[in-house]
Amino acid sequence: MAPNALYANNQCIPRGQLNSACTSNAQCGGGEGMECMKGQCQCQQNFHPAVDTLTHPLKNPSQTCSRDCESENLSRDTSCMKTVPLGSLCFIQKQCPQNSGCYRGRCMCRCGFAAKNGKCVALPPPPTTTSAPAPAIIPGVPLNSGNDLFKLFGQFLGGGNGGGGLNFG
Repeated sequence: MAPNALYANNQCIPRGQLNSACTSNAQCGGGEGMECMKGQCQCQQNFHPAVDTLTHPLKNPSQTCSRDCESENLSRDTSCMKTVPLGSLCFIQKQCPQNSGCYRGRCMCRCGFAAKNGKCVALPPPPTTTSAPAPAIIPGVPLNSGNDLFKLFGQFLGGGNGGGGLNFG
């Protein structure tokens, strides 16, 4: 395994990362957007180190290179992509409008938002009050205005109507 984790040119060689030592292009990031220049893995021309929320120059340096794209385009690995309107085909979240995301290949509004005039607008919060549940209706047992479960069972079993209980005869 590592550091001799790559088999190239009939030999096991160390896998290279951005700014690591190398002897061939095959070592550097799988060859996508990175090459071995002057003994060190570097981003190819028209590429730059990929940066995200976890990237830190010293503690967690970038491991990949992304294509340089025009200002209106978004870089995704070796491809450039444009932003798209709501409902359109997408490949990455950044392509979609505000408050939406790329779900199953289409830009759709996130939870709590609804599409209106090509934008995702916030839905009103759900009501915080609910009506009381309807009382249970049991045939032959009058409705009790209270919520005393024991009285209800007593009435059901005949204790509240003077009948002395259930009559099976």
